[in-house]
Amino acid sequence: LSARLSSRPLAWSIVGADQMARLRVHRANGGKVYETMIKKRKEKQKEKRIEKLDKRVVKRKLNKKVEEKIDNITVLNIGKRTWASELLKSVRGA
Repeated sequence: LSARLSSRPLAWSIVGADQMARLRVHRANGGKVYETMIKKRKEKQKEKRIEKLDKRVVKRKLNKKVEEKIDNITVLNIGKRTWASELLKSVRGA
């Protein structure tokens, strides 16, 4: 880190300095930066995919649980934005 901060010092945030220190330690210990970066990217994509699937599962379960038809609730069909209509729409998920 002294190479970055000594002759012509550049400012870093605390988080950035911590990440750079970890990166340099990883390289010094023989780690491959590119492979590690790809591995982390794949892990993030997997997490996003799992989140998306979880949302779909929850939405399906909510839709199956509601046996009442939404169309027969007058306050939702008149088009006015009232506190009741907003509340019911938020519960409905639309």
